[in-house]
Amino acid sequence: MTGRSGLCLALVLSLCACTYDGGDIGNPFTRKVQWYSFIGGDDIQASCAAGSAEQVRLVYNAVWGEQVRIYEWDGGTRDLRIRVIGPGNLTGLTSDDILAPWRAVETRVPLSAEARTGLDTALAEAGGFGPPAVGLDLPSHGYYWAAATCRDGRFTFTGWRWPSDSFAAARFPALLFALDPSRAEVRPPADQTLDLQWEDDVRRGVAAPFLLSVGRNGRVR
Repeated sequence: MTGRSGLCLALVLSLCACTYDGGDIGNPFTRKVQWYSFIGGDDIQASCAAGSAEQVRLVYNAVWGEQVRIYEWDGGTRDLRIRVIGPGNLTGLTSDDILAPWRAVETRVPLSAEARTGLDTALAEAGGFGPPAVGLDLPSHGYYWAAATCRDGRFTFTGWRWPSDSFAAARFPALLFALDPSRAEVRPPADQTLDLQWEDDVRRGVAAPFLLSVGRNGRVR
């Protein structure tokens, strides 16, 4: 993270330490210990049972440490919850909140029944509620979507990695971005093969790539 050196490495080293407990994932210290569990939807899986409300958590990873966008909705609300995690900006540092530069920016936008149906349909078309893409690797230093959902009492974790036909064909990202007030800031996929700064950070030990994989019953690492 800009200021990505020390904090980014600390986050990566402890990403899988704890199960997500419903806390503020926008807090960098919560992310530090609960990110794997959060993105994998452990909390959604734990509450998913016959008769439970639909829950959807979509995460767009546009290179960890540069931009991560989280979109959530469920059967109990009429809002789309959006959280954006950026590279950090030390100009936002204050004595009142020393973590402010690394906190997620959160917004909520009304989600009409029509928009919700459109999102559900597009996500279903992309395989978001069906059999997971078992074995798919989702690298931190890359572009992908991850989905953790509960629908009709069935939990699914799956993903779409760029570049791929499935990533390109998915319609739900465009629908989400159209609802996102900060859509102009969305970081589009781009070739990372010549990211010399990243390669130098890895060599110096100030950045560390990590990997998620899609399993049959959830995410694996």
